[in-house]
Amino acid sequence: MYRLAAAVVGVESAEDVTQDALVDAWRGLRRLRDPSRVRPWLHSIVVHRASKHLRALRSRPRLIAVQPDEVWHGSRAFPDPAVDVAQREMLDRAFEGLPLEQRACVVLHYSLDIPVAEIATTLGIPEGTVKSRIHAGIRHLRHQMNRDDL
Repeated sequence: MYRLAAAVVGVESAEDVTQDALVDAWRGLRRLRDPSRVRPWLHSIVVHRASKHLRALRSRPRLIAVQPDEVWHGSRAFPDPAVDVAQREMLDRAFEGLPLEQRACVVLHYSLDIPVAEIATTLGIPEGTVKSRIHAGIRHLRHQMNRDDL
């Protein structure tokens, strides 16, 4: 649950989203009809909580703290950490540009290695919709990364 939350909303907010999802799961435990389907049920709760969290964040500015590291040490050059930070920020911006539906499918499939059929069950949508959301999400990320490189 934490990995899913971290991949959808970021590490900074993942604990809060996971905790809220666990509270929701505890309160709604009676609604779980098939105990063997607890994993997809919990994932759907996390996605719902992440959605609520992201809607709340849209009105707040995002700050990124970059601590200066020593780039030169004697006569040897070290990789500039600013480049890594810039690339990660570019990917984060592209990922934030994904609609929640695409973001959830991409995260469930690529970060948590969940098969398409299980994602469809988790989100209550057809498998073809999951595949198209993953495809559209990856296409969007590639387009944004290539566009930002210019």
